[in-house]
Amino acid sequence: MEKISPLRASLKAFEQFKAQRIQKRQENPNTNATNPFGLTFKGVTLTADVFTPETPKENPATTNKFNEAFQKAGKLASSAWVSTLNRIGSIKQSMISFGNRMKENAINTWDKLNKTEISFTGLFKDSVSNLQKRPVNELEEMFKDELATV
Repeated sequence: MEKISPLRASLKAFEQFKAQRIQKRQENPNTNATNPFGLTFKGVTLTADVFTPETPKENPATTNKFNEAFQKAGKLASSAWVSTLNRIGSIKQSMISFGNRMKENAINTWDKLNKTEISFTGLFKDSVSNLQKRPVNELEEMFKDELATV
């Protein structure tokens, strides 16, 4: 039987992982082609067509490279803004749910504390030092009373 070193085992696991990733990429090559950020806005996946104008360009020869770059930057900024709004919404929802859980836990704890009754009466009444100070007749009576309750 062949001994397998930890380095060889981890290298083998990495090779298997790498092969699986390559296979997944070959099966689905354009997973983020239309949605490069992988974000959604109100449950709808954003595509690259969202920010393209409805009217086609009139003449590609008259367009300016600076104008095209500015439009691309505007589309990128719009996409980033939508993703920011989406993230803010999800953070807001998680904060609301966290706050509601904290409120419920605080209410439950308060109710339990209100129902709990703690009493210290009689806790230190019959300590050894107090019993040593009492007369024997009194101790005998206490002993008979306790035996009667048993």
